[in-house]
Amino acid sequence: MANNSEEKFNDDEAVIKKYKSLINKLIPFQQENRLLEGINKFSNVLPSKIRNTIKEEVIRLTALTDASADNSEFAKFPVVKFKHFGIPMSLDKMGKAILLKETSRFDDRYTVGVFEAVMNSDHYQSHVKQEQQKKITKAFKVESQSFKDIDFQEDLAIRPNFTVYCSEFEKGKNCRLSAISFSGMTVETKRQPNLNAEDTSRMLFTLPHVAILNEGITEIEFSMLDSSFNKDTSVFETEFVFTPDMPKKQRQRWMNYIKHVMNQFPLERELELERALQNLERDRIFSNSPWIPVFLGEKDGHLSPLYELSTPKNKAYNAQFSVREDLPTEQIFQNLLKELSAYQETFLLIGSIEGKNNDIDVSITHRQLAKTGLLKQFIELATRSDKLRVIQFRLKRIATEHKQIAFDIHGLAPRDNPELASLSHVLFCKDVTEWVGNLEVSKPEPFKPFPRGIINTQKSWPIEMVMESAADRRVETRYKMDIPAQCKSGIFSQAEATLDDMSMSGLKLTLSEPASFTLGDEIKVSIKQLKLRNQKYQVVHYDQNKKLLRLKLPEELIKSAGAQIQQLFDNNAKYFLSRDISLQQGSVHSYLWELSIRNLPCASILVTNNRFTIDRLKTIYHEEDCFDLKPFSTLGNEVPLHGFFADKEATGPKSSLLDKMLRNKQRDAHIVHVVRTNNQRIIYVDQNDFLFGKVRNQISQHVAKSAVEACVSHISAMRCNDKPIPLNKKRLAELSKIDINAYKQLQSMQKGYTHVVYLTNVSTFHNALLKFGIYPTEPEQSE
Repeated sequence: MANNSEEKFNDDEAVIKKYKSLINKLIPFQQENRLLEGINKFSNVLPSKIRNTIKEEVIRLTALTDASADNSEFAKFPVVKFKHFGIPMSLDKMGKAILLKETSRFDDRYTVGVFEAVMNSDHYQSHVKQEQQKKITKAFKVESQSFKDIDFQEDLAIRPNFTVYCSEFEKGKNCRLSAISFSGMTVETKRQPNLNAEDTSRMLFTLPHVAILNEGITEIEFSMLDSSFNKDTSVFETEFVFTPDMPKKQRQRWMNYIKHVMNQFPLERELELERALQNLERDRIFSNSPWIPVFLGEKDGHLSPLYELSTPKNKAYNAQFSVREDLPTEQIFQNLLKELSAYQETFLLIGSIEGKNNDIDVSITHRQLAKTGLLKQFIELATRSDKLRVIQFRLKRIATEHKQIAFDIHGLAPRDNPELASLSHVLFCKDVTEWVGNLEVSKPEPFKPFPRGIINTQKSWPIEMVMESAADRRVETRYKMDIPAQCKSGIFSQAEATLDDMSMSGLKLTLSEPASFTLGDEIKVSIKQLKLRNQKYQVVHYDQNKKLLRLKLPEELIKSAGAQIQQLFDNNAKYFLSRDISLQQGSVHSYLWELSIRNLPCASILVTNNRFTIDRLKTIYHEEDCFDLKPFSTLGNEVPLHGFFADKEATGPKSSLLDKMLRNKQRDAHIVHVVRTNNQRIIYVDQNDFLFGKVRNQISQHVAKSAVEACVSHISAMRCNDKPIPLNKKRLAELSKIDINAYKQLQSMQKGYTHVVYLTNVSTFHNALLKFGIYPTEPEQSE
């Protein structure tokens, strides 16, 4: 008998567990005395035995109880004693919250169901975890910003550099303008204007001739709105608006002027503060970025790389990658651009494969290899030579608006800089070989022939490297010349050449015909236009393919001949100043910089000084529908970053990863999530398990079946430079014209930024590796 009753109890328990959701749905019916109706509605296909078990459980749960509740054994908060429905309780605040929630489910009665819910530790702990998760999510929420310029819309107002006057205002004195907007203007005065209300309805102001705004001295009628004292600028500001009968053509011209010069003048104080802060933050993100921007323009009917913008940080991060040397041959490069135009991102695999006679350099994207089924074979062969490298590329189209803004800000004219105006795309490059690791193939592939198109024969791209003046390693000023010259040596009597540039002790020439030189050869150079005749130089470098010759003065002639050349520079200072390469490159550098900060390639988090690690995450800059935030998304104007940084087992907001990164103990990390295809459920996977553990094999099988997708985020924390950022001075100079106090505050704020954390989604490459059963080898532990 005991066994039978025990079996019945186990059966009933299994039924209750299985039909828990049905029992919860029947509780409201029991409270309305309609339990039988509810059972018939929800369970007309169930056996009578199960129906009776469910019915008895519903009745039991809704039965009143007088048992006192005490959850002090597993309470997480201080316990409070109180009475509820006349029953003594000993609960903490979480238990009390559960009590109130459960009693509302049971028609505000203290029932057996309420008692069991309050006293059930698992149920209680789930509520605690929910509260903890809310706290963690809230702690890791970071303000969201866009890479786009702030659109002030109808609030746009600029601070022009002309004055206005009115015979009825300030005794006809010329008054400065603090702002002009789409609706009128704001005039500055040292004293508060003394005017009658009747005199302010129509006031005729005279404006000087201003290009674009008017064709000559113009008179415009305004109505005065209000006058107030501005504490920030210590002046009185009087606001005027257009009269209703102002001609539409004149109003439109006024608005067009504001839009046209908004990037050439400071904005109204509050707006200029917002704009300056955004520009300073975007500058900081770019100056510390590991990505190298390469600017593309049309050349010979197709896109070609023209400029590389180099910073100390991106050169240090990509020490093993050279844009000039490592970008693939023309055909491979054009295929790369086609793929980038479709997907905006790809990974280029560069390696060397053993041939019959010698090693063959090859380059191909991961998508092309996956499409042809040659990924495993390529990895297998390329890893043998120990030369396999993986370069991540992202392509951004440059908007015409961005180019115009860059020209306006730096005072450049498109007609004087046609090559800059022709730029259409920016290609961001980053060497990711280090974190990809040494790859291995699970099962060797039978050999298939590779297409000849992957052979990389490119030696060097003619790309102009642009860098900030502080990073330029040259100790002498160089001048761009482009004038004829003649060379003489023992090898040949005379050869025509073009002088490309010169400095006090060096020359760069392009010969009209190929010749042969070796390092240290002595030649004589004559430049008729500079009255330089048979000056002795030594060969530093000669490129026979490009016919490019670099020369320097011999050490014994540096004092005598150098002094003569320096005198040439001094006597023709104006002529050489216009040819100073560093000045020309400075303008190009600023222009390319402006394009870069508006087309940054990945989500970037600014980190500031703070006592608490999590509070150091200040702002995240990203694009709309940012791929780098997958598998998470934005919430309004905030981004929850707990999925990337929060410790998964911690009961409160904590991040060991951030602690290590911000103490400069770790620079790079992978955060891995697996997303189920059918229900989009997100599952966190430890980095080591994903890369080296058995879990990788399981994920690989599911990815091959398209049952899951691996979402891999590469996080890189870059410590901010102590040196000033090149364009900071220019940004702050505009603000100093308006408010010197705000200028000083923003200047001191720049010292508060400590790191920039870059968040990049690298899922496409990892999913390709998983699909083909390719895995990285675990590094050997150092003893």
